[in-house]
Amino acid sequence: MSAIFVFFRLYLQQNLTGEDDLMKNRWFCCLLLALLLAVSNMAVAAGYEVRPGIEISFEPLALPWQVSKDPPDFLIQERAAHLHAAQLEAARKAGIDSPEEAARQMLKAEELFLFNPESGAHLMIDFSPLREGEAPPSTGTLKASASYAAEDLKGEEGIEGAKSKIGKIRIKGTKAAYRVDADFLMHGKATRFIGVITFGRDHWIYLYYTGPHPGLEDLAVVSRFLEGFSIAPGKN
Repeated sequence: MSAIFVFFRLYLQQNLTGEDDLMKNRWFCCLLLALLLAVSNMAVAAGYEVRPGIEISFEPLALPWQVSKDPPDFLIQERAAHLHAAQLEAARKAGIDSPEEAARQMLKAEELFLFNPESGAHLMIDFSPLREGEAPPSTGTLKASASYAAEDLKGEEGIEGAKSKIGKIRIKGTKAAYRVDADFLMHGKATRFIGVITFGRDHWIYLYYTGPHPGLEDLAVVSRFLEGFSIAPGKN
């Protein structure tokens, strides 16, 4: 807000010193622009009820990033192009003949998608409830799950040369969370991956980001998202 006060003070000075109308208008336009920029930066965090009684919130994403409860078309096409024969056969048995529709149905298991349609970078959010009789995971269990996720990357079809590291991360509304950072070639393309595993509101919570490497602009957006991401009780 300091920029607004500076421009406002200068604008008043121009009026008091008798500057001509053209100069006054220029200062007024500068003041208005500063105000609009400040308001855009003060946007209120967006809230999404991902499940009854569970709400997540985060600051609005910078364009061209978008948010949707439905998977974006580019991600559906990508998944469809790399479905395994067993997955296609299972889809056919379920009455789904199109690889694209099979990919769509698989992706619909995720609660929310954040994505950049220009670069193909995307982050998927998944909430998995505890099974009946299952105890909430301990901090050690969460860390172990992150380790397993890092190891699984090395065995994924289409992934080569995966290098990963694991560390703790703070996710508001949870007691503990672990983050996996990895770089690898996926179907021949340099790729960056971030996976966050945590637990809250009786659900395992997974946040998986995949984007081009180095993808610094997308990475900055995702880093800000994780800093502002929080989990809280929903309205229902």
